[in-house]
Amino acid sequence: MAQIEVPEKLAAELRELALRDERALEDVVGEALHSYLSYRFLEPDLTASQIGRMKHSLAQANRGELVSQDEVEAFFDDWEKEAASR
Repeated sequence: MAQIEVPEKLAAELRELALRDERALEDVVGEALHSYLSYRFLEPDLTASQIGRMKHSLAQANRGELVSQDEVEAFFDDWEKEAASR
């Protein structure tokens, strides 16, 4: 097993999580590292186009250009009706 040093605040949070979930600290750390590595190295990197669309969407949200829950539900209701009629 490898040893790593982490800031005390992070170590405390990891210990708290392990206690709360009644798991071994080593299991919590291992899962966290595996999750990070899977996300960072195994998933394909985002394309420039995907990043651009996300930035555009965030800018819209920051300007308050949002869609309400009712509008989303109405869209999908119409979409389901259209799909059923085919």
